[in-house]
Amino acid sequence: MKLQAIQKYLQEHDINGWLLADFHGYNSVFVELLGIGNMLTRRSFFYIPAKGDATAIVHAIEQERFKSLEAELVTYSSYVQFESELRKLIKKGERIAMEYSPNGRLPYIAIVDAGTIELVRSCGADIVSSADIVSNFQARLDINKIATHRTAARNLFEIKDKAFSLISQRLKEKKAVTEFEISQFMLKQFDEYGMEADHPPNCSFAANAGNPHYEPSNEKTATLNEGEIVLIDLWAKLKVENAVFADICWIAYAGNKIPDRFEKKFAVIANARDKAIQFLRENISNRPVYGYEVDDVSRQSVVADGFGANFTHRTGHSITTTVHGNGPNIDNLETEDRRVLQEGHLFSIEPGVYFDDFGMRTEVDVLISDDGIELNPSPVQKEIIALL
Repeated sequence: MKLQAIQKYLQEHDINGWLLADFHGYNSVFVELLGIGNMLTRRSFFYIPAKGDATAIVHAIEQERFKSLEAELVTYSSYVQFESELRKLIKKGERIAMEYSPNGRLPYIAIVDAGTIELVRSCGADIVSSADIVSNFQARLDINKIATHRTAARNLFEIKDKAFSLISQRLKEKKAVTEFEISQFMLKQFDEYGMEADHPPNCSFAANAGNPHYEPSNEKTATLNEGEIVLIDLWAKLKVENAVFADICWIAYAGNKIPDRFEKKFAVIANARDKAIQFLRENISNRPVYGYEVDDVSRQSVVADGFGANFTHRTGHSITTTVHGNGPNIDNLETEDRRVLQEGHLFSIEPGVYFDDFGMRTEVDVLISDDGIELNPSPVQKEIIALL
């Protein structure tokens, strides 16, 4: 835990302290920051003041788990004692950060229950969201993590090419190919490249591509016909400690000459992607940029092209050692993500449009590096791949 760095951040942002509250390991921020595992059965508070020593208020039977931390250890047995110790810690009028989101707009950080929020407010504290603190200290990637992401992105790019090559070969040989077969092929490639994922990759044909969270299985899989759209979405990370995911999505066509209706829809999402990236390039070094702003740029582009109703999900999500990380998302639809995008943050840009008979999505990973905006893998998809 980078205690001094956290305190410096609190001072710079006029926050008196960061109060991490947990019960049963439910607060993932608490568990990850303190590194104590999630085998907890009692309520705990860990308080980091802007100045001075940190304090942990923990149940007497769990104190051994906290003794290695750089903090004063205060134990309790009764809830009366627990609340009394909290009131000694929190001063009236202080601005205290917690895992809280006003109006629940950002559920990723709205972790602490309402009753605990009420308890802390009863001490006279003004509670503010810890959203930017969390994304600053838990979602920014260091150079070693970035290296694993770049390798993963290059590997996925190659696996994507191999998957499309296999589909193309089957089409040319007039042999059947199913979504599940391609999904399993990519999963086997993950293993050969020394990669792993929390879930098998996705391959969707035709109408199934119109479902953004479609999952083929051995029992539920479509066979590809000529003239249909092929969407593959794959995400994985290296099988090494602290490896970071890459996550991409590409579109192909089971034919030779791509129909205008498909090309026009792909142009819609590619344009939305590129406008979002350009917005980042033009602004990230000049002023604070927020996740919701980038979503607005991408979404407004799709709306202007007449397909806003078909863009049914956020523009992108945070990526860390989990494919959906705890940093800022590119979102002003499902949530209002007002977290600042900072150097070391990694996230996807993936606008899509979905219809009854097909769907399309283009996805690239964006890293905010010390040199500006980095895209992985690169180049991004510029046109639909013809498989015949």
